[in-house]
Amino acid sequence: MASVGPGDTLYLTVYGQPELAAQVTIDVQGRIVVPFLGEMAVGGEAPSAIAKRIADGLRQRGYLNDPQVAIEVIRVRSRMASILGNVSKPGRYPIEGSLTLLELVAQAGGLKDGADDVAVVLRKDLQAQGGQQRLERTIGNRYLPSRPIEDLELQAGDVVYVPQAKVFYIYGEVTRAGAYPMEPELNIMRALSLAGGLTQRASERRISVSRPDPQTGEQRKRRVNLDDPVAPGDVIYVDERFF
Repeated sequence: MASVGPGDTLYLTVYGQPELAAQVTIDVQGRIVVPFLGEMAVGGEAPSAIAKRIADGLRQRGYLNDPQVAIEVIRVRSRMASILGNVSKPGRYPIEGSLTLLELVAQAGGLKDGADDVAVVLRKDLQAQGGQQRLERTIGNRYLPSRPIEDLELQAGDVVYVPQAKVFYIYGEVTRAGAYPMEPELNIMRALSLAGGLTQRASERRISVSRPDPQTGEQRKRRVNLDDPVAPGDVIYVDERFF
């Protein structure tokens, strides 16, 4: 672990001196209390550096001639990343050593059904507008099979958000029925193209869309034209033509 901070819990041992063993938690000022040495500021230091300082202190004060000190980090609370949204176990997770975006998603139980393929990472950046940097990474390929999976090493304080997928659905007389990701300014003609086009039995004049009413949430079905826009959650159905 590169460094420790407030909230982290350390276990201190001195070889051959069990009475000096201690479990200590770093306080909000970054300090711990060490047996025989008292209060010591350790926030921002590596465990190995803390162990050396304690060994030097025990030797300089005449307690031990050649103390062998070891520091183990047994709980990490200072370096955390959060994950919210459409994962099984949202929450805060410790960064022990290093932690990547995909590892965090796995620790959070994986993606829920209906989760978007793209995660948003919000990162503190004082030079960015609003003091925050927004990063997007592809973490799944359910809706975006042609895009490669992208990982990212997380930093302390990162907040990951996995949104609900913005998709539409298309069924009936198309080559590849199913769910497809939304695109800017998507219309019915483009939606049909994404689904591989119409079958030989399809009728361009018998295309309908089911869309929830914004007031009641009830599904409303209506006929549409090829240049009509598509909204997230739309269910497009292409009927057979009359022979």
